[in-house]
Amino acid sequence: MSDQPGQIRVTPRNLTARAAYKVPGNPGNTRLDGSVGNCFPGLEMDVRNLDRRFFPGLVFNAVRVPLSPVPEAPKNAQGFHLVFVDYFYDPMLPDNSPEGWVQTLLEAYSGDIGAKLSQGRWFLSWVEQSGKRITFKEEDGTPYDGLMIWRFIRSLEHGDDKPVSIALERRNHEGIVDTEQVVLHGFRRQYRTEAGVFSEAYDPGELTQSLCNPWSHDFRDCGCHYWPSNHPDVVMAEVAHDDQLPSGQSKNPIEAETYLDWLRSDKSPSGNVAALNTVEQNRPYQIDHYQVNQMWSELPIVVEGRETGEVYEVDPEMPGVEPYDTPEDMVKDLKTRLAAMEMTLSLQYLYAYFSLADPETADTQKWPTLKDDLIFARRSVLEVAIGEMTHMRWANQLLWELEPDDYEPILTPSETLPAGRCKTQPRALRPLTAEALADFIEIERPGGFIDRAYAQCVATLEQEDLFPERRLYALAVRIDTDGDEHFLRFSQMKDVLAKYDTGEDTPAYLRPIEVGTEAQAKTALDLYAKVKDGLAKAYTLEAEGQFEESQTYIQQVRDDMKLFRDEGEALAAKNIGIPFWTEGKA
Repeated sequence: MSDQPGQIRVTPRNLTARAAYKVPGNPGNTRLDGSVGNCFPGLEMDVRNLDRRFFPGLVFNAVRVPLSPVPEAPKNAQGFHLVFVDYFYDPMLPDNSPEGWVQTLLEAYSGDIGAKLSQGRWFLSWVEQSGKRITFKEEDGTPYDGLMIWRFIRSLEHGDDKPVSIALERRNHEGIVDTEQVVLHGFRRQYRTEAGVFSEAYDPGELTQSLCNPWSHDFRDCGCHYWPSNHPDVVMAEVAHDDQLPSGQSKNPIEAETYLDWLRSDKSPSGNVAALNTVEQNRPYQIDHYQVNQMWSELPIVVEGRETGEVYEVDPEMPGVEPYDTPEDMVKDLKTRLAAMEMTLSLQYLYAYFSLADPETADTQKWPTLKDDLIFARRSVLEVAIGEMTHMRWANQLLWELEPDDYEPILTPSETLPAGRCKTQPRALRPLTAEALADFIEIERPGGFIDRAYAQCVATLEQEDLFPERRLYALAVRIDTDGDEHFLRFSQMKDVLAKYDTGEDTPAYLRPIEVGTEAQAKTALDLYAKVKDGLAKAYTLEAEGQFEESQTYIQQVRDDMKLFRDEGEALAAKNIGIPFWTEGKA
């Protein structure tokens, strides 16, 4: 064996870049090893164009299922559509090739088969390699979408020992196959040559021909997955400073929930109407291609999902909020007030949820919109109640992260709630009357006690010298910012339900429930106790880092909560409310 090292060969990988003149072809930035790997269609090139010529001598297009087909259009137009036969000068099909399969294909293309393929609409029916055949149709005979077929074509292997067979079928105007299939045998095309350049089979500009041109049309039509940060679909409208909540959302609950089409042609306040559900529905109200070429630079900048003017304020601070004097003070406040308060709120909101009438029993003769409004209100109250349960869990996590050795789960509801600056009010189990709803709005009001309390936690955990890790800060921010959503939900419910409160008897949207006795609600209270016990065990295990073990109890709690909800509904149907507490006793 020789001790001499093997020779090192340096192979040029981009011959076109070495030329002394401009070489006709596809731009250098389309090289597979020099482009961003996006494939729908791509940043520098549309990689789907590589597989247009996967089979020697044929050129296909991947045709999608039309979004809005017109009645007179041909049926079953989707699939891998044969555009034309192109065997002249194909580097895989030289006239003097000794390969039998090459001569067979040349004879077919130049003879009867080529003539047959030039008539009508031909599509790829199936492909076979290594004994595996994939037919491009559903069980009911519906052809696959062209993009789906393209993904199969991409998976074909290249190699002299990997022959490929394909079948082509012709469809008439009704989408029915009207002649025998044409079966061809060959090999899969290799994209690049040994020199590192694209096969000469690809015409100059072919790899970029399906990209948006001019590029400003990207703003209207591009579906590439790298666009979302630069090409939002729906956005929130810019909000004047005086009309903002601390989070930047509008104080108006309708505006805060309304998503607009970023490309809407009418940018005036009167044009700020909700975007429709599909691209096709929104098209008539968007700026057209000519307009986008002229004014693409005037499209509003979007930050955090909201259109932004000349000034963007990052994390506006709540006035008058200072950090706790010490981390110990924050822990004490979490233990004695905040975590327990979240428990109380979640139970009050659950009680209010059960007080709402069953949408299926709504008097739609007298109140035609009542059923839909009840569905909205029940869903919204339940979402807020679940949100408060989540806050309680996060407050407990803050405690076990801050004091892991002394942690004990906080699952006892507080006996009082804030009612303005330096004021409290007793907790109360109330139906969702207008008065109760007004109190809920006040409790969740941005800048109110709860909001300021968690803003103080945020300000404390933001001090990197005390808390170098950002996990706890991020957790406190999530609790703090959720309050805006709860405020908006209740505000919207107030507007929606107001018309049903005529001032006479019980409002049409409510059940006349009253707090029941422990005997009446024994099953529900037993389930409630099981939920609290399961949460206590789960939180304790999580505090000890035993996350997998805690999941057993988390699943048990979820199952019990489903049973609890069913029992609560059954009691509410009898006008009985669950007594989560008795007066003065948690």
